[in-house]
Amino acid sequence: MFVAGAAACSQSYESFAPAATSLTYGDWGGADAQVTAAASTTHVSLNCSFGDFAGNVSLDANGRFAVNGSWNRSVGPIQINSQMPAQLSGQVTGNTLTFAIAVNDTIAKQISSFGPATVVFGRQGTPIVCPV
Repeated sequence: MFVAGAAACSQSYESFAPAATSLTYGDWGGADAQVTAAASTTHVSLNCSFGDFAGNVSLDANGRFAVNGSWNRSVGPIQINSQMPAQLSGQVTGNTLTFAIAVNDTIAKQISSFGPATVVFGRQGTPIVCPV
């Protein structure tokens, strides 16, 4: 009976394990999306666009976050509109990250949004062929 009680207790402690307090460093990949999280920067590629955001991304108690950075709407030798102010926001649940990007398009004088996209920790993003 003691063994069964100890096993039940160990299972209940696992459900109270603390959630991560920051975005896990490394690669997160999904369909046409890649996030590389590090202490100094968080690099995001989505479809044919990319950007860099603050590193060491803090998560709230529900796994949500929002960080500022810059976004470039094009990839390749021709860079359209250069770097624009942007915000990366999302939520981590287990090893899955769902995110979106809001870009302050300083040329068109509007806010543009990209996403949502979902990536999984430890996977590489599915490559997309971008027009050049």
